[in-house]
Amino acid sequence: MKTAPKRLRILNLARWYPNRYDPMPGLFIERHAEAVALYADVAVVYTHAVGAGSLHRNFEIDFEEKNGLNVAKVYYNNLGSKIPLLNHGLKLFRFLKANYLGIKKVSEKDKKFDLIHVHVLTRLGAIALYYKWIHHGIPFVITEHWTRYLNHTNGFDGFIRKMLTKIVVKQAAVVTSVSQDLSLAMQQHGLSNPDYRVIPNVVAPVFFEVPLKDTKGESKEFVHVSCFTDKHKNISGLLRVIKALAEQRNDFHFTLVGDGEDFEKMKAFAKGLKIPEKQLQFTGLLEGKVLANTMAAADALVIFSNYENMPVVINESFVMAVPVFSTKVGGIAEMVNNSNGRLVEKGDEPALLAVLTDFLDGKITFNNQEIRAQALVKFSANTIGEIILEIYQGVLKSA
Repeated sequence: MKTAPKRLRILNLARWYPNRYDPMPGLFIERHAEAVALYADVAVVYTHAVGAGSLHRNFEIDFEEKNGLNVAKVYYNNLGSKIPLLNHGLKLFRFLKANYLGIKKVSEKDKKFDLIHVHVLTRLGAIALYYKWIHHGIPFVITEHWTRYLNHTNGFDGFIRKMLTKIVVKQAAVVTSVSQDLSLAMQQHGLSNPDYRVIPNVVAPVFFEVPLKDTKGESKEFVHVSCFTDKHKNISGLLRVIKALAEQRNDFHFTLVGDGEDFEKMKAFAKGLKIPEKQLQFTGLLEGKVLANTMAAADALVIFSNYENMPVVINESFVMAVPVFSTKVGGIAEMVNNSNGRLVEKGDEPALLAVLTDFLDGKITFNNQEIRAQALVKFSANTIGEIILEIYQGVLKSA
């Protein structure tokens, strides 16, 4: 009688993760970890610095077992010094200690992890490098989500950061990202590794469960979902397009979903443009089933960002058979094509207006069920979990 293969023990070190202060950051990291947990034993460590004196103790650990994951979220007072060099050293020490406490919390006695999965560089990669070189010889893989490597963000700077990142990336067994565009941007910065791969974001189960729109009304429903940072998402440009469209016709409605630093500013901007209220709604932050229902009721998702990596909202939209109209930025062109949407150049308001007009006039149509059929397979937790597990097994086999 054959024995079942041993489940791998995987440690995820996450730079972003849903936390007690904000449930939204790093949801895509959480979903990747949950997907792998279908096939392996997965632990997650996330650390979060807060203002000095905000906690009762210098370090507080929230531990939970959720959806197959053992998760340690370590919060710590970010005490510093007025002396710049000493201040940097103290903060780095607390960051490292917080991760040490988190790893200790999720570790089992006398058992070591088979592999470490780092989500977002660079400091967490240094911790993984320590475990590979000095402690247990554990291999590690990297998944990068950050847009700071893209040219227009200019966020990848600092001599020490660049040198350390190059070492970490070179020592990783595999480097993954959610778009080929981001992988190429990393390599253009000299972050060399022979094995770069693209792994899509996972769509949460709730988006597979909501009822889909099955009727076509005379009026079309558009939805936009974002973090409401205008510099990034160009919501002001989208609102100008909505205003221009509203001056031509009234057979549409836009629902703008999300919250963020420019939420109130964008509401005021829309009011200043005098966009008719019957054609525009700001919902604020929506989550879970409410968000899924709102998106499923749409005829199209509209994204007008100045830059992106690969928004998971596109995957979610496709799962619900909703086409996407977007700017051609980041890795979006790797996902959106004429069979499931349309692309325009960033900032090109007349082009987006023309696409929306043609869609309302029936000149642009889609096979919505085909959009959904492809997405159901590509973005499910089972599919992504199997892909990542195969990567782990390949790494350990060659180690």
